[in-house]
Amino acid sequence: MGIGSINARPIGHWHFGDTATPIVADVPNVQTTLPTSAYGQTIPVVWGKCRLPAAYIWVPPILTVTSTHQEYWDTITTTTAKMSARLRFARPLVPDSTWTLRKFYANGKLIYDATTGYRQSGLKFKAYDGRSTQLRDPTMVAEEGATNVSAHRGYLDIVVTDFDIVGLGAPPVFEAEWIQAASVAAKADFTVLLSTPIITVPVVDWLTGTFYAVDDDLYIRRFHISGLREIFAVKITFLSFTYAFIESGSLRYIPGLHCLFALAKRTGGYPALYAILIDAETGAVVAEDTAGTGAQFTAASALCTFGSASIFVGDSSGLGIHFIHRITQGKVIPTFNEVGWEGYSQVNCLTFGTVRTNDADLWICADDKLVKSIVTSMGALATTTEFASFSTDLVYLVWHDGDVIVFTDDAQAIRVDGATGATVWTKAVPYQITSSFAEPEMHRLDGVFFYQESTSYNFTDLDTGLTTSVSKTSVTVPKVVYDGQSNLAVATSQFIAKPYRTLFNTSDDGTERPLVDFLDESEIGFEGVIDDMVQGAVVDVTASVREIARSVCEPYSIAFFER
Repeated sequence: MGIGSINARPIGHWHFGDTATPIVADVPNVQTTLPTSAYGQTIPVVWGKCRLPAAYIWVPPILTVTSTHQEYWDTITTTTAKMSARLRFARPLVPDSTWTLRKFYANGKLIYDATTGYRQSGLKFKAYDGRSTQLRDPTMVAEEGATNVSAHRGYLDIVVTDFDIVGLGAPPVFEAEWIQAASVAAKADFTVLLSTPIITVPVVDWLTGTFYAVDDDLYIRRFHISGLREIFAVKITFLSFTYAFIESGSLRYIPGLHCLFALAKRTGGYPALYAILIDAETGAVVAEDTAGTGAQFTAASALCTFGSASIFVGDSSGLGIHFIHRITQGKVIPTFNEVGWEGYSQVNCLTFGTVRTNDADLWICADDKLVKSIVTSMGALATTTEFASFSTDLVYLVWHDGDVIVFTDDAQAIRVDGATGATVWTKAVPYQITSSFAEPEMHRLDGVFFYQESTSYNFTDLDTGLTTSVSKTSVTVPKVVYDGQSNLAVATSQFIAKPYRTLFNTSDDGTERPLVDFLDESEIGFEGVIDDMVQGAVVDVTASVREIARSVCEPYSIAFFER
C-alpha cells in the first residue's frame, strides 16, 4: 500500500510589522487496511432480489499522494488517495442468468441508484453478472496484464476504478442491491421539459447535470436534467455580425470557458459557416471567425480540449472541406482549411481517441476507410494514415477501451484493435445509424452504445457487440445524447417541439416472485401446492441445505424452509 508524503512547511509573511507563521492543516491520515474479506468468508448463493455486503477480492496498491501549492502567504496541502478494487457479492443460483445492479452503497451512503439515474460525482465502476461469456475487466488488465487476469465468471462482482477514499479515511464497506431480471425489457420514464421548438442537438455539462440547446428564435435554453425543469433562456447577442441560423450538430459546451461554440450562417450573406464563441450565461458572442469555412453544412465534427485550448475539427461531405478551429478565452482561430481533403468523397464521422499533452489521435470514417490523423494542440493536422479498410462505407465510430468500434452502412458493428488495425469481432446490429445522430464525444458512454430508432431503443455492448432492443411507441427520432453512467437520454426535436429526458430503468423488476420457482431452481424437493410469493433468497452455503434464509433486512423478511 502506498504511503503519502507531507511536503508542507511553514513560511513567513509580513503582517503589521511582524513575521508570523501560518497554521498549515495536517494531512489526512488515510488508512489502507481493507475492512472485510477474511479467510473463509461466506460467498452466498442468491436468487431474485438481494442486498448484500461486498468482499474485497482484488485491490492494487493504494497510492496516497500529497502535493502543495502557494496561495498568497499560505501553503495549501492537498492529499488524494484513489483505490481500484474488485468486489464480490454472491454467486447466482441460476447459472448464466441476467442480473442488474439496482443500488450501490459505501459505508451506508447511497452512491448509485439505477432507478433514478443518480451517480455520485466521479464514481467509475463496472458491474458483472458472471455469465459464461464475461470478459476480463479492463481496469484489472491495465494493472496486471491480460495474461494475469481471470474473467471471474460465475459471480456477481463490481469493479470500482479510482475511487476516492480520502473523505472516508479508509476503504469503505460496500453494499449492493441486485435484481435478477425477469426479462430484458427496460422501463422508459419519458419526461417532457418544455413545449418549445429546439433546432440544435442538446449539449450536456456532465459536471452540473444540465444541458444547453438553441431554439428557433436563437435563444440559448438551459435545462436541469434530474430537476426536470428549465433553468433559464437568454437570447444570443451578436458582436460584429448578425447570424440567422446555428448549425445543429456543431454546438458544443466548453466547461473551462463556460462558453458555447457553434458554426453559424450570417444573415443575408453567403451560406458559409462561421465559427462563433458564445458566453453560456449571458448569450453574448465573445469571439468570431471572420474568414468562414466555405462549408454550407457539417457532416461530421469533433472537439478535444488541451488544458486551456480546445480544438474543433469539422468536415463538409460532398464539398470535401476539412477544417480546424483553435478555441481559447475570447478567441476562435481557424488553423486548417482544405478543399478535397485527401481525395475522400465522404466523411461521415470523427472522434478523438488518445489525448496526449500536445497532440491527440483523431479517428475518421472516410468512405470505406478508417483513417487516423494526429492533431496538435495548436490546431495543426500533423499526419494522416489509412488505418483499416472495409468492404462497405463507414457511417459512425466510437473510441472504447483502446479500440475503435465502427458502424457500417449495412448495419454491422466491427471492433478494430486500436494498435494493429486487426478486426476483433464483427456483429450484425438491428439498426442503421443515420447522419442525424449526435457526434460520439457528446455522449458519455460506459461500455454500452445507445441508438434510438423510430420503434425501438437499442443498447449494444461495446465489449461483445451484442445488442438488446426495447420497443417504444413514439415513431419520432429526435436529436439524442445518451449518458451511459446514469442510463438516461436527453433529446430535442424541432418537429414534436418538446425537449425531454428519458430514464431507462432496467432494475425495476423487484416485485414478488412465486416461491415454487425458487424451490424448483434450487432443486429442493417439496410436496403439495405452494402459492406463496417471495422477493428473493440468499442461501448460506456453509449451512445445511435444509436451512435457507431469505434476505436479512427490510423491506425483506426472514424465512426458513424445511425439506
